[in-house]
Amino acid sequence: MADRSVLLSSNYNAWPEPFNGQAYAFLNVIAQVENADLLIPSAAPHTAGRGVNPSVGYLWNELRHRVVSQAWRRLGRPGLSNATQTQVGRDYDVFVFVCQFPPELTTLARIKGWRERCGKAYCYLLEGWPERFPHQAQELRMLDAFDHVFVLNAESIPALRQYTSTPISFLPSACDTLLSCPYPEAPPRSIDVLSLGRRMPELHTKLSALAAHDGNFFYVHDVLKAGAVTDWAEHRAQSAAMIKRAKYFIAYDFTVDTTGVFKGVRKNALATRYFEGTAGGAIVLGSRQHCPEFDDHFDWPDAVIELPPGTPDVGAFLADLGSQSARLEQARATNVSQALRRHDWAHRWGQLLDVAGLPRSPRLQQRIERLARMAGMVDVAHGTPLVRRRDVTV
Repeated sequence: MADRSVLLSSNYNAWPEPFNGQAYAFLNVIAQVENADLLIPSAAPHTAGRGVNPSVGYLWNELRHRVVSQAWRRLGRPGLSNATQTQVGRDYDVFVFVCQFPPELTTLARIKGWRERCGKAYCYLLEGWPERFPHQAQELRMLDAFDHVFVLNAESIPALRQYTSTPISFLPSACDTLLSCPYPEAPPRSIDVLSLGRRMPELHTKLSALAAHDGNFFYVHDVLKAGAVTDWAEHRAQSAAMIKRAKYFIAYDFTVDTTGVFKGVRKNALATRYFEGTAGGAIVLGSRQHCPEFDDHFDWPDAVIELPPGTPDVGAFLADLGSQSARLEQARATNVSQALRRHDWAHRWGQLLDVAGLPRSPRLQQRIERLARMAGMVDVAHGTPLVRRRDVTV
């Protein structure tokens, strides 16, 4: 099979906040297994200075951008993108665009020639919430230009079909398991508890108090909200390195938001944190998600160990759990093995190609086979029992 040419695009440089690392990671893995170019627009000048003492001119341009964008939306047109304009310079067989939220689809209007110069086009929408769709109708209609749309939120598909005629399929999250895998180096797990992103306030308070009381207890958590990512590769590598060194990784099912623009939104979709925690071999503490897809993708014992936020003595809970060394060793090894077999971004790219009716590249197959071999070595080293129900290389 001749190498197909693939153009990969996203707006993660125009909106460089940590949650866009998911788009970066997926496209980064695709670029390793395909003959691919990346077209990632940077932020427009009036939006590139957020958080860096913006000038009066910057503030005026930003305000003008927002006013014009709102006016366009009232006229039934998509809002304005904050990305700089770019041009597709040659023909490609396949175009792939990945973004977090529907409003980010406006980036497509700034990428000149993407539809005309690409044979097939596919979009992966990572966050789509039906409660927000009526406010995003203009952007969602931009999906009509694609040959197929993939979404992380399976529950959103019936509602999304009201806004686009393009076929829609569910595609779960994943992670770069080669980057995340703690073997063969197996660094010491010097972080007792790691919490990234959203957290349970009550549990955070108890863990902070425990760290303040016990100088040997190392609790690592976010101390800043949002902020620009200056280097995506470094950001992803640092997150993976911390998870490899964490005994416990916090992940909770946040079903309904209670504040902000997403107030009242039912976020019943697979969260990336579970994939990252298991791939790094940490014990995932918190709660299992209640979306149907969760049990399909995390169907092995101790994939998540329940830690109710109301646990009165978190220190005693962790001390008791820590004494179960055989159970924890088994859980960590199984987490890594299952992630390598099933939850790499290469597996998701293969699933996308299968749905699209496109052949898998030799480099994709080689990566998936390498991951399976690594999983087998983990199993042998730790005597990890295979999960029979879904233990299949895809």
